[in-house]
This record gives sequence, structure tokens and C-alpha cells, in this order.
Amino acid sequence: MKTFIKIGILLVSAVFVTSCKKALDKDPLSNPNAENYWRTEGEANKALVACYAKFKEPIFSNGKGQSGNFLYWEALSDNASNTSNYEAFDIVMRGDHNSATTGIVSKTFTFGFQGIASCNYFLANVDRVPNMAPLTNKKLKAEAMFLRAYYYNELTQLYGALPIILQPAELGGDYLNTPRSPKADVVTQILKDLDYAIANLPQLPYTDGHAVKGTAIALKTRVLLNNERFGEAADAAWSLIGDPTNPFQLSANYAGIFFGDQFNNKEIMFSVQFRAPDDYHSLDQVIGGRMSIFPTVEMRNAYEPNDPRRKMTIFEANDPWAYNPAGFKQTGSTAEGQIPYTTMAIKKWVNTAINNASGATLSDQHMVKIRYADLLLMYAEAMFESGQGADIRALKALNDVRGRQGVNMPAKPALTREIIRNERRVELAFEGLRYNDLIRWKIAAQVIPLVPYDAKGTKRKFKSYLFPIPLGQMDIMRNVWTQNPDFL
Repeated sequence: MKTFIKIGILLVSAVFVTSCKKALDKDPLSNPNAENYWRTEGEANKALVACYAKFKEPIFSNGKGQSGNFLYWEALSDNASNTSNYEAFDIVMRGDHNSATTGIVSKTFTFGFQGIASCNYFLANVDRVPNMAPLTNKKLKAEAMFLRAYYYNELTQLYGALPIILQPAELGGDYLNTPRSPKADVVTQILKDLDYAIANLPQLPYTDGHAVKGTAIALKTRVLLNNERFGEAADAAWSLIGDPTNPFQLSANYAGIFFGDQFNNKEIMFSVQFRAPDDYHSLDQVIGGRMSIFPTVEMRNAYEPNDPRRKMTIFEANDPWAYNPAGFKQTGSTAEGQIPYTTMAIKKWVNTAINNASGATLSDQHMVKIRYADLLLMYAEAMFESGQGADIRALKALNDVRGRQGVNMPAKPALTREIIRNERRVELAFEGLRYNDLIRWKIAAQVIPLVPYDAKGTKRKFKSYLFPIPLGQMDIMRNVWTQNPDFL
């Protein structure tokens, strides 16, 4: 792959060409000779794995040897607070970020476009593999297109208008003049990729980390909801929910979705998979022992009385806790961190039997990015917002989530916007979705300034509905791109 970067400057994640001097930006396969690669289906599959690789960055999920994870996104919402300076999440939480802020402001942009670059490289070369069965070829392309759509959706939600890049960079290309396309055009391309993925991925349960048809349908529903295309979102979701061959279903073990019961779990539709000891992360230490990100009082109060999900999601006073025989309390604790000022910690995702105060664990639970309960709640929302909230199917979708075995919350008699939004909040707490929900509902500016971020009760500021384009990118593209309005 002929991609180059000027030393010290990363331009749209090595997709653009800025210099051919001293190069070389290695491609995801450690820069194999393109002339000798793409000889077998096995080589194509290795290249496809590289398209998934950026999900192992902790900003997207978790990563080996990293001290953070994607749960920090929750601290940008009213669900959680953060006392760590990890990757500038705390700066954005307080509303003090600008285009020069590093961490998530710059790295999300970088990692997202690196993922897109890997997908483009794959799509540009997979047809070179000789004697590959046509159906296999289409399936592999469909996975790459799903992934490209996933990366682009994450990016356009955060940064708005983006350059649409569908081919690998070539030496001599005119990439320095590539404009930011309007978000609507980016979404059009995302949906085009997802429609191809839906048409060519198998209708199978999700098991081995590779996207299937249902995965792409769920992402399409999310994209359409993000862009207020409610009728289309409802139709997309129902194409799976109403399909008699739908392989997904709600799990009877809510806590097990996140730890302990993930193997062949029919609720999980897409996850970032790990396997210790070689492929691991430190989530148990970061949120279970260090507790640098933790629930807000507002999050706890969002649960209805007797909702069992609260106890499966949040550590509260005297709960059984591996760090203290007397339960969740500071006195007698051997945890690495202090119990937060809200006197709560995150229980969801955590192996409650592990005391890892002496150091990082080799955690390897999969990081769930899409699950069937989310699809059902997106369907209920899309139906309501498109004027179909009285449809019995919409109400059933929400009540199925509430009434699953092990949760058994009473059914709601009718849908309202408040009921739908609160159900999303409590069902999907600490899964990295709440900030995006506040942004797409256009209520972040009203909600976030009400939430304190320290023990003194200091309130947060809400800066903007978009992140700034990172300063390094703007310095290079200043004659072509315009910065997002709140950061000019």
C-alpha cells in the first residue's frame, strides 16, 4: 500500500499523501509487498482482521497494556464522572476542550480514519485473490464495508462534515485538496456500505467476532436514528425483529452479557473480542479497582424502584466486594483507588470475584458494542418518533426488554418519549451510548450543565454538539477545510 506521511505529522490517519521523503507509514499488515500478497483466501482473511484492529484501541473498546477503556465516554454524559486525566476525557467532561486538546479529540479522529484506511486497502485488493468463490468474495467485502460504515458513523457523529475517502492513497494523488463533505453526504455513503453488507452477510448468530447480517441491520438502524430518519429506522429494525428466522434474542442473564455468559450469547450482535493471556485488557482494574470512572447520583436515581438492573450495574454501600470482606466501603478496602465521592462504582463488566489491588488483571471479557436489547429499544423509539407509537409492536419491543427473565419489570401501558429515553438509559448504562443519545436528541446542552464533576458540586459546561477538527489536521488543511463553528 503506497501511503506516506510527513515525519511528525499525521494527516487524516495516513490516508493523505504529504511527502514521499523518509516515509514510510506501515499498512496494517506491517507493510507486506503488495505484489506478493493477496495470493490466497487465507491472506485475504488476515487483511480483513486488520480492518477490525482499531477496535482494540481503548477509545473504541479496550487494549492490551492500556490504562483506559471506552467506558470513559460515559463520563461525557450524565451517567458517570471521571477523576482520571486519561486521554483528556476529563477536559471534555468539564467542557474545557479546544482544537489543540489531544487524547480523545485527536485520537478518535486518527484511529477512525486509520480503520477506514485499512478497509479501503482491503476493498481495493481483495479481488486479486485467485479462485475465490464469488459468495466468499462478497461476504468479505461486506464485512469491510460494515466496518468502514461503523468508523464513519462514529466520526461523523463527533466531527460532522468529513472527507469521504473510499480508495487507498496513491503517490501523486491530490489528497491535500480533498474537502470535507456535508454530513448528509457522509451518511449517504455509510448507508450504501451498510446496504451492501446487509445483502451479502449471512443470516447467522453472532459468534466469532465477525459481523453478520443482523449486525449490519442494527448499525443501519442506529445511523438512521442518529439522523432523524425515523420511519426508515423503524423499517430497518423490523426487517430483523419481525423476521421468523431472526437468530437473536434477549438473554435471561442480564449481568452475564458483560461478564461470565458471553460465549454464543444470542443477545450480543457485535463485540470486540479478547482472549487472555495473549489478548487481554485491564478493565477490571481500571473500573473495578481503580474506580477512576464511576456512576453519578443522577444515574442511580434514573432506575425505577426495585429495578434489579441497578444492583447488577452499580456497586453501592455494603454490596459484596472482593476488595473488602465487609462489602463495598472504604474502611478495610484493599482496592487500588479510593471509593468515589458518590459512594458508588461500576459493577457492570466487572468480575466481582477478583481482587486485583496488586496490579492489572488479564481481563478478557468481550466489549459489547451492539446488542439485541438496543435494537428493540431503537425500534420502539423510531416507531414513536415516526408517529407509530401506538402500534402494539413498538410497545411490545420496549416491554420485552423490561420483562426479560431476571429483570421482570412491569410492562408499561403506553409509550412516551420520557419512558423510551429513560429505558435506554438504565438498560444500556455504561455501554458507551449515552453521550451519543444526548447529542442526537439535542438535549445535551440542557442536561450536562446540571451534572457536577467533583465532590464540591462544581457543575460541568457543555461546549459544543461537535468535537473540533484536531489542530494538526487543520494546520495542514487550513486552505481547504473550515473549523467547526464553536472552535473557530
